[in-house]
Amino acid sequence: MQDPRLRLFTLVVLSLASFFSVAGALGAFIWWLAATPRTKALPRPRVLLPLFAMIALTALVSALGGGDGLSYLLRMSVILLLGAWAYAGTEEGEVLSVAVWALGNRKGFDIGLIAEMGLAGLGVIREEIDQVAVAMRLKGIRPGLRSIVPLAIILIITEIRRTDDVARLLTVRGYTAGGVICPRFQRGSNDILASISAVLLGILPSIFLRDVFILL
Repeated sequence: MQDPRLRLFTLVVLSLASFFSVAGALGAFIWWLAATPRTKALPRPRVLLPLFAMIALTALVSALGGGDGLSYLLRMSVILLLGAWAYAGTEEGEVLSVAVWALGNRKGFDIGLIAEMGLAGLGVIREEIDQVAVAMRLKGIRPGLRSIVPLAIILIITEIRRTDDVARLLTVRGYTAGGVICPRFQRGSNDILASISAVLLGILPSIFLRDVFILL
């Protein structure tokens, strides 16, 4: 999906449908299978599997406490897949363009700039994790709880310091609020069809299949 506006709209619709019902999650999963290429919809397994593990652990705790752990696992897993698809398809500057298009050159620019900085930070963290993994292999250190937790803390502190440096740099350069850009978007031939099908698969299962899922 080339148009970032339709991509964001699709992500919001399917994520809300998945969050509120298992039937909506089923429809969103069917759309994800049919409309997204696997080569672009998923990050590397070592990035995605820990997130799935966290969801599974939370679902297990919920189930042991008498909650709907299985329902939570299914719904959050689909939302994670949708988020991975949207993140993989987002190009640099698209979030800023969408924010300015929707909210204008003041509020939209500020919100878009913050979002772009966040996405850039995620990319930096991913690169640093790869570098740490290479260093651990060269030193013969096996990943474990004792090594992962301190490294995670260091990465978080490093990213906080980097964010502070960027904020100081923007202040020195005189940035206060807002900015002016001219958003331009490209739309693929199937973007509108994919968005319409996302709405149908997100809403219709919740209406017609709700009674089928006893976990709701």
